[in-house]
Amino acid sequence: MQLRSILSFVLPLLLAACGDAQVGSDYAGESLLTVQGTIVNELDEPPAGPVEAVLVWNADDDDTGSRIIPVRASATGSFPASFTLSIHAPPPESVLNDFSEFYFENTRVGIATVHAALDEASAGEGTSLGVDENHVIVYVEGEMVEGGLWSNFFGGRLAPGYHVMDVWPRELGGAVDAELQAAFDACDAAATTEAEHNACIGYDVKLKVRPSAEGADATLTVRMAPPEDLTYPDWH
Repeated sequence: MQLRSILSFVLPLLLAACGDAQVGSDYAGESLLTVQGTIVNELDEPPAGPVEAVLVWNADDDDTGSRIIPVRASATGSFPASFTLSIHAPPPESVLNDFSEFYFENTRVGIATVHAALDEASAGEGTSLGVDENHVIVYVEGEMVEGGLWSNFFGGRLAPGYHVMDVWPRELGGAVDAELQAAFDACDAAATTEAEHNACIGYDVKLKVRPSAEGADATLTVRMAPPEDLTYPDWH
């Protein structure tokens, strides 16, 4: 199956200075995921205004349009700027990837990158001021199948909920990571049905994506730099 065009969506999130209390009428309830991060400025010119950290979901869909959901607050101050990213709800259903029709799989998964942008409307690959090149945020809707597309892709089953994941790009020249190539070959050799063969595609991907050893304690680094100097994590 050819994976379709990437759409970017922004999840409602609360972005606040480290240590700020979430109290009062704006309190969004218990956080499902809270991570710390830093925005590092490597641009020759300073940004035109306050910079926001934006969670951008990359989803396969036949629809070529995109829907932007506003960010709750912005990061301000000098750079590097520290921020806290708190997510209080599952992502919209429209950003969840559902491959159950084509692969041996039974759950939907969302994959997001953390961008720096002047506002949510300007967030996206090629238009953001920066991106965390080494992490993605993953949301798993339900129980994951062992040996399915997603468990192959992530190197094992992930529990339902949010996860902070480390990413490594393909080797130079576009070659698949040697570990992933060996896993794909073994999976394909053992597969006995079309669905099992299709699930092996989880190893044949642009990124090696694995759970961060620090989990939610991982520190995100969003690097602002010229677009040609940034590498946006592309899992397709």
